[in-house]
Amino acid sequence: MAARIRLSVMDGMFLLADTRETPMHVGGLQVFAIPPRAAPHFVATLFAKLRTFPVTVSPLNYRLTGGVAGTVMPSWEVVEDVDLDYHVRHSALPSPGGERELGMLVSRLHSTRMDLTRPLWEYHLIEGLAGHRFAVYTKLHHAMVDGAGAMRLVNLATDPAASFGPPFWADESKRPQEPNLRSNSLLGWLPATIEDEVKSLPSLARGLATTAQAALGLGDEPDLASIAEAPRTLLNVRVGAQRRVATYSVSLQRLKAIGEAAGGTINDVVLAACSGALRRYLSERDALPGHTLIAAVPMALSHAAGAAAGNAVSALNARLGTDIEDVRQRFDTICRSTAAGKAQLKGMTPTAAMHFVTLLSAPLLLTWLPGLDKLIGPQSNLIISNVPGPRERLYLHGAEMVAHYPVSQVGHGMALNITVLSYAGALYFGFVACADGVPSVQRVAVHMEAAMDELEATFLPGPRRRKSAVMSGEKRRKSPAKRRVAPATGRP
Repeated sequence: MAARIRLSVMDGMFLLADTRETPMHVGGLQVFAIPPRAAPHFVATLFAKLRTFPVTVSPLNYRLTGGVAGTVMPSWEVVEDVDLDYHVRHSALPSPGGERELGMLVSRLHSTRMDLTRPLWEYHLIEGLAGHRFAVYTKLHHAMVDGAGAMRLVNLATDPAASFGPPFWADESKRPQEPNLRSNSLLGWLPATIEDEVKSLPSLARGLATTAQAALGLGDEPDLASIAEAPRTLLNVRVGAQRRVATYSVSLQRLKAIGEAAGGTINDVVLAACSGALRRYLSERDALPGHTLIAAVPMALSHAAGAAAGNAVSALNARLGTDIEDVRQRFDTICRSTAAGKAQLKGMTPTAAMHFVTLLSAPLLLTWLPGLDKLIGPQSNLIISNVPGPRERLYLHGAEMVAHYPVSQVGHGMALNITVLSYAGALYFGFVACADGVPSVQRVAVHMEAAMDELEATFLPGPRRRKSAVMSGEKRRKSPAKRRVAPATGRP
């Protein structure tokens, strides 16, 4: 009997939630500078080279099996001969090949649901980008990999001379040392699973009890955000099938300086900048609620040894202080809220922390049924996720990667996702929204710069040097200049 790779409950939920309106894949947009002395037709030659490598690395050679399209009691099976013509694709931008044209293409590609009968990934090589550049958009189903796992999987070479090796789907160095293969029999894994589950129960029970007390207003931790306090906003609507993507980036040094002066972490500064941008965005639409927005903030956990696929993540709810005008008070609210949420998660085992977020998220699937979304309020208003990325410059066949934007997912009741990725001294923000539900999401990205200026004016008063934002693959400027945000990406 062929080996099977079992899916966790969380992975199965991503499959269950996958519909035409709510495709459950995540992506990444990488922008590269073509080497100065590259031969003509560099991108076409690169595409031809990439297609010579068969898919050998897990989980890129996994396919769902079991039930209806793999969604009923699903598991993974290994595919011996993956069709590269389907998974590796070559596109070209229309003239003038600017950020708008790139954004429209990525928005369209990201709106399309993945074929659940095939291995759940796509690789799009995109040429014709102005400024002697090209781009890569990679698409992975969330049931197959989480953000941290995706970063490990698609990581590139740090040495230009070593960047001519196999692509990530054929790079044997990425193969797990001990693949987590399971037979269809329960005997191979049931005892260890039961032991792990039993150990997780006490801390899981404590976490759920604390959450219930906070929701009822009976808890003794006032800074712990309740799952019952998120206000209804224009972000919390049913979503359609089309997506819009916007981007922003900022120097990591700039964030560190604010965090050190304010007494918070880099992630606190990220949340504070998003809070300031969202205040402006909602205010200009006369839609800023009187109660603070609540952000769901994913927290990465350790993967099981040898696991090639799946998710190891939990999440906390954080108050963004969008109802507070004073910047210092707003930042203090964010710091206290995230600290309380982290303390709650740290009190649980990794297994308990994963079950915790799964149990809290399960009732939200009811809101995906028409009508029930009006009866059940949101547990949070949006997702803000910070994914650690590579610190060194990366290269693909000698081409330097000059920008790396995450492109995440949205769902019913949460029509905006902000994911942040660190790379080579900068943070790259990807804003993904329902094209119909959240109008002009690009305005949130535009307001990010004003929010950063506001934080600097508050915590770093007086003359100061700071790195300017680097947007959509632009080369770093040698001196501060006017910040730029990638043009709006209209509906495909």
